[in-house]
Amino acid sequence: MKPLKIGISWVRGVVGETLAPELVVDFACAFGTFVEGAPVAVGHDSRRSAPMVHAGVLAGLQSCGCDIVDLGLLPTPIIQYAVRSRRLAGGISITASHNDARWNALKFIGRDGMLLNSFQSGQVMDIYHLGEFRKRPWDKLGQIRRDERAAQGYFEFLLDKLDAPRIRKAHLKVVTDCCAGAGGGLVRGFLERIGCTVVALNDEPDGDFPHSPEPNVRNMKGLASVVKSVGADAGFLVNTDVDRVGLVAGGGIPLSEECVLPILADYILDSTPGCVVSTLSTSRMVESAAARHGRKLIRARIGEGYVLQKVVTEKAAVGGEGSGGVAVPKWTRWFDGFASMGLVLECMARRKTTLAELAAGLPRYHMIKGSIPSSSERIYPLLEAFRKSYHSESPNLEDGVRVDWKDAWLHIRASNTEPLIRIIVEAENLARARELYDLCYAQVQRLQTAGGA
Repeated sequence: MKPLKIGISWVRGVVGETLAPELVVDFACAFGTFVEGAPVAVGHDSRRSAPMVHAGVLAGLQSCGCDIVDLGLLPTPIIQYAVRSRRLAGGISITASHNDARWNALKFIGRDGMLLNSFQSGQVMDIYHLGEFRKRPWDKLGQIRRDERAAQGYFEFLLDKLDAPRIRKAHLKVVTDCCAGAGGGLVRGFLERIGCTVVALNDEPDGDFPHSPEPNVRNMKGLASVVKSVGADAGFLVNTDVDRVGLVAGGGIPLSEECVLPILADYILDSTPGCVVSTLSTSRMVESAAARHGRKLIRARIGEGYVLQKVVTEKAAVGGEGSGGVAVPKWTRWFDGFASMGLVLECMARRKTTLAELAAGLPRYHMIKGSIPSSSERIYPLLEAFRKSYHSESPNLEDGVRVDWKDAWLHIRASNTEPLIRIIVEAENLARARELYDLCYAQVQRLQTAGGA
């Protein structure tokens, strides 16, 4: 059985195994107690388990006396904007984002629209573990109000920020793949409003995911084929709640998910003061983008919540991960696939360039990513043994073990979302990257066999 996973601002599990209805209700009660029964918003993605989880969340919040703005089927960035713009006490987005259809999750949102920070999340978890929830009598339960206007308000907000006239003049043709997620119909509508001709794939938000919803090169093959066949300028693959995006250049060239942040950072830093925040697992391409503008790069632990905490405290111009998640804090302080797509198109239109040319302007590194299944109780003893083996290299221990050399780096850590050990290696040449990855992988397997000793 896969364990229930608890992150900085979310809880997720496999429906029918670890994410049981009673747990959903209890976590919703913990959040309702945390906001002291104040009004909140709730929305969900298209997963088949969404109605069950949604019902449990509503019941838990109502029992705490929270009035609920039920936003229905919507991507997470729109739910976050609704919380902020309506001045609600918080919200819950029901989505497992890039995980497969078996999984679902609750993402906890604060009154500022951001996912809860580590301190706030700790308070929610303390309430959950104590089991001392706010309870209201029968005549003071929370009321539910359906709101279907949130997407419209959000798109008007984005159109006011983007240079839509310039994008329209570029007459761009794009292909989208929403993977039957919450972005179905909405991504197409947004891009059409900024003047794009759109070919939409997997656009029905019915939860029947045609492939893994993680926006990486492996999952963009079908999208890339269509981009090439229709002569499109770009292709976009979004995950089920549209907080991440993958890019395909004209001619059907899929770009690494690691390219999204450096492409956008290079563009945003042209006009915005501040540093760049990324994670310990993000490509050195983003270091080059920051250095080109004379800006500092600050690294954070992996996870949107950790990245955005540093975006706020460091007053960054842009922050993100190598997963395709990017936040532009002068607009919104959350990972936002809609904003990312709009800014990529704006950059292409203003610079009169192609996505392939933007990618070609990035320095070339070779990254290898992999993972090894491991039980939760064995992961941390293994990481400790790994740390000892690299003690002389002065490793960064903020999130697992990261070791840097002049021409390469490696990072080994526990997955935030699955019972896995993740290995990421990047080097200036492929042979060096493969050598480091194979060495690290073999070392992890030996330590697993030895019980982490």
